[in-house]
Amino acid sequence: MPLRAPLRAFVVLLGVAVLASTGFLLVITVTPVLSARYLPGSVWIGVPSALITLGMALGTPLISRMIPRLGRPAAFGLGLGVAAAAALVPAFAAWRGAPFLVYVGGAVLLGAGYAAYHLIRFAAALLFPPRRQGRAIGFVVWMAAVSSFAGPVLLGGIGRLAGSSGNASIPLAYLAAALLFGACAVILFRSRSLRRVRALRARPRPAFRPPRPALPPPGPATASGPSAPGLAAAVVAMVGAQAAMMLMMTMTPVVVMGRGGSLDALAVIMGGHVFGMFGLAPVVGWLCDRLGPAIVVLGGGAAVVTAGLLGALTPGVGVSLGVALALLGLGWSLAFVAASTVLARGGDPAGKLVRQRRADSLNWAVAASGSAASGVLMAAVGYSGVAWTAAAVGLLPLGAGTLLWSARIRPAGLAGLRGSATR
Repeated sequence: MPLRAPLRAFVVLLGVAVLASTGFLLVITVTPVLSARYLPGSVWIGVPSALITLGMALGTPLISRMIPRLGRPAAFGLGLGVAAAAALVPAFAAWRGAPFLVYVGGAVLLGAGYAAYHLIRFAAALLFPPRRQGRAIGFVVWMAAVSSFAGPVLLGGIGRLAGSSGNASIPLAYLAAALLFGACAVILFRSRSLRRVRALRARPRPAFRPPRPALPPPGPATASGPSAPGLAAAVVAMVGAQAAMMLMMTMTPVVVMGRGGSLDALAVIMGGHVFGMFGLAPVVGWLCDRLGPAIVVLGGGAAVVTAGLLGALTPGVGVSLGVALALLGLGWSLAFVAASTVLARGGDPAGKLVRQRRADSLNWAVAASGSAASGVLMAAVGYSGVAWTAAAVGLLPLGAGTLLWSARIRPAGLAGLRGSATR
């Protein structure tokens, strides 16, 4: 297979990632506004948004279980097709009205379908050798930065189309998201570039199921894949960074406005946070390939802890709070890309798929829980307490990075070189 075949498939996956993440940006922007109609003045106004994230946790195993039979393009296309259909539910709810349970049911279904987008990064890693998988994952994550520019432009066009009737902008935004998700599904189902890559196709089912070999004892990483402790550490790093970020990020807009900050200040602070999350993702992927995931995870944990400490010690809305949120996003990016690189490496395809879906399901379940818990924690101990908690949770990626290093999760290829040198 010529090299340009996987490169073409990679470009297609990047295009799908841009369209899907742009659609999701529209959804998460207007969902709180629609929720306020159903729950005016309620502390539960964030529940529909949290249910979208919970839907991702539920949809990840469903979509990944379809991959062996359908192949990755078809499984992802089916998931994003479901997201497209589900986006029509809140569009109808915003246009004509619908029972609250129908609205939140559509939110869960939308999140379940959108889970396919997050699995694209692992598919992209399959297109490259281990020494370049970190960069492949980093570029897929980076596509969300592109959508952060495309989304506001699209929202501005929707606002102008709606004209003086502001109420029309919400259903139009959901409709635009449905069209973007639907376009992703069509591309995934129809792309010849994706079908030509064997690593993305369905696996033929054997006539009989051979007996499962005995599992090797836990040990250091080998050429076949990371060790069991290394895999566990990667999951802890991903989930810990996600939890810390959700706790602190969710409450930052509340505290900025509560301390007398302006919308412009909030936009700058959250813009820096988004840039930290996605803007340097290709560089983070390159660092994973160059230095190894262990060092990158350690850097992510250090950034998250520093962000929590800055947020806890910042009394007002100033530069230090902006730096804290930028570091929080960067720490998440370092931990997320590095942990994903570990989960994408080596091992048998079936086992790799299982550990990827379990890690993603847990990650999005924790994200939903952190989003919901942040408000309760804010009411109990204030923003400083939330930031101190985020700093404490940030110790998890630090510990995970240490365990990854001790499990010998180094840059791809070094383990094999060390092994051959000792023979």
